[in-house]
Amino acid sequence: MITKILVPTDGSERAEDAAGFAIELAKGFGATVLFINVVDDVSPAFAYELERGVILDLCEIAAQRRKCAHNAVDRLKEKAEAAGVTAETVVADGHPSDGILQTAIKEGADHIVIGSHGRRALAAAVLGNVTVNVIHGAKVPVTVIPVREEA
Repeated sequence: MITKILVPTDGSERAEDAAGFAIELAKGFGATVLFINVVDDVSPAFAYELERGVILDLCEIAAQRRKCAHNAVDRLKEKAEAAGVTAETVVADGHPSDGILQTAIKEGADHIVIGSHGRRALAAAVLGNVTVNVIHGAKVPVTVIPVREEA
C-alpha cells in the first residue's frame, strides 16, 4: 500500500513529468504527494562564478534560490490539489540526493517518483547523478520517469 509519495523537483520539465505520474499514482492509492526541492549551495555554476573572481552578494543569491525552490514545489502542489490529491511541500538545504533520502525517511514516504535527466552512464558517474544516488540509497521503492521523446 502506498500512502505517501515523495517527488523531488528542480523545476524542470522532467520533474513536471514525474509529478504528473506521481499525482496519477496517488489518485489510485488515495496517497499524499510530498514535493521537495533541495537547495544545493555549492552548485557547479556557483563554484565557477567564485572561481572567476566574480563578486556576488551571497545572501541575495541564496534568497533567490530559495524563492525559486518554493515556487517550484508550490506550483506542483497546486497541480496536485487541482487533480484532487492531497499535497505537501518541503524546501531543504544540502546536497540534493542526501536531502531527498533524508526527507523520505523523516516524512515516512513509502515511494519516491523521480525524473531522469537522461545522462549517459559515464556522464552520470562523473557528474554524480542525483537520480542514480537516490535509486541506490533509498529504503523504499523508486520509480524513475524517463526522458520524454520529442516529436
